[in-house]
Amino acid sequence: MAKKKPIRVLRTGTSDFESLILDEEAKYVDKTALLYELARHKTDSQLFLSRPRRFGKSLMLSTLKAMFEGRRDLFKGLAIDKLPWEGWKNKYPVYSFTMASVVGETYEGFSERIGKLVKGLCREAGVPYSAKGPVSGRFEDFLLAAAAKSPTKKIVLLIDEYDEPVAKFLDDIKTLKRVRSTLHDFYEKLKNNSPHIRFLMMTGVTKLTKLSVFSGLNHLMDLSMDARFATLLGYTPSELDGPLRENVEAFGKENGLDFKAAKASLLEWYDGYRFSPQSKARVCNPVTLGKAFKSGTLEGFWEATGRATLIINRIEKDGKLPADLENVPADYLMLDVCDAETLPMEALLYQGGYLTIKDVIKGEKKDDPASYILAPPNREVRDALRRGYLSQIMGLKVRPFDVLVDKAKRQIASGDWKGYLYESLFGLYASVPATWRIRDEAEAKRYFQLFTSMTGANPQPEVASIFGYADAVIETPGAVYVFEFKYRKSAKAAIRQIRERDYAAKWAGGPRPVTLVGINFNPKKRNIDMPIVEPL
Repeated sequence: MAKKKPIRVLRTGTSDFESLILDEEAKYVDKTALLYELARHKTDSQLFLSRPRRFGKSLMLSTLKAMFEGRRDLFKGLAIDKLPWEGWKNKYPVYSFTMASVVGETYEGFSERIGKLVKGLCREAGVPYSAKGPVSGRFEDFLLAAAAKSPTKKIVLLIDEYDEPVAKFLDDIKTLKRVRSTLHDFYEKLKNNSPHIRFLMMTGVTKLTKLSVFSGLNHLMDLSMDARFATLLGYTPSELDGPLRENVEAFGKENGLDFKAAKASLLEWYDGYRFSPQSKARVCNPVTLGKAFKSGTLEGFWEATGRATLIINRIEKDGKLPADLENVPADYLMLDVCDAETLPMEALLYQGGYLTIKDVIKGEKKDDPASYILAPPNREVRDALRRGYLSQIMGLKVRPFDVLVDKAKRQIASGDWKGYLYESLFGLYASVPATWRIRDEAEAKRYFQLFTSMTGANPQPEVASIFGYADAVIETPGAVYVFEFKYRKSAKAAIRQIRERDYAAKWAGGPRPVTLVGINFNPKKRNIDMPIVEPL
């Protein structure tokens, strides 16, 4: 009997295409047909793509590098090997670099490093380098000299993490403006010398610099929300059925699940990213999915792979948690054009991968622009926002906070809602930093939603009834809980409103008992008063 071949694995720490292909134990999910469509056109060949961290941008650029260098030996058996790719005949000099390499602690440090970057590019191309003049001028000299030396008189440029130098100084506006001005002049040389560039791809996480840096790059075609390339990075459910099926099956076997159940669990945790309003296609985060395959467990790997300190710093600076993250309204301009000094939190969370497109709402008239509803893409990111970020943002010591949350989880799991409401909820509200102010009922409810969601319960906000909206409803297999909040009033007033407006009517007389919960936040105590819990 022939020995069964071992399952090839997803390498979550490899972003070099050649290394991945030559690794006999590694798996590459073929995206080359899409990359061919991306790169084959000689017009509209200067592109920009934003995606969250750890989504495979660097691997994509490495694959493009091998394509333009004509490394056909690496593409044997892949889709592009059968396509009329020009790189099989005309090889181009490819210059690939990351702008993360020029990030410094000061403007002077940044300026020195970007100069070294240009010097290194000249060395790689074998062209003269002069340290005189502004760095933008030296970069233009490189572009002209490298193109002149190329057999095709054109070069290929692949630039990763274009936004890193600016993101470093978001809390230092004076330095940010200097860095931004230098980058504007630097990137503008790409536009000025576009006739000498066969292909340009720039990637990043955010569009923080679009209003300034990108004014020098307005010739780029932005593919970030392009339906044609919505699945270019990340893995689709159909790819879990196809090239990744054996990995899903192995994961299921380790967890006592059949293929269908294993796939459903993996999609719940890691799928859900929708990058185009014109396409309903959704993808899994490739790195966290790979880590789940490797560990054989469903865990939140986001904290260690995609977490952005930029977002934590922004929330800390605002001194409050974002509004309801499950139904965030947005429009195209909010997500597309962002200035570092006025960046909306919703846009930052979307571009960072913490929110994704949940629904698209078409305009009333045919020509009216669509609007969007954003939400966390999956359970992994939702848990990260609710728990990991809360403890960091609020300056909590992780272990004591975990103990508090774990106790609350046990109370909810056992149906001890009084224990949760009378004990744990007090402790969770007491965790809010003294420097933060819960200023109104809406903020008090927001914290309740967050705290209660961390316990594994699923509070539904603003549940409609005939006479209004209940602030929250929690349904379990054995019971229904209807909540009303007040601010600087009383829990009695909250209960009275539930009864007067008949918020619980739809569950009355049903098979499950219905419990009413009135909660009042007392700003003097900086905590809730004793809740009132009554049967319907």
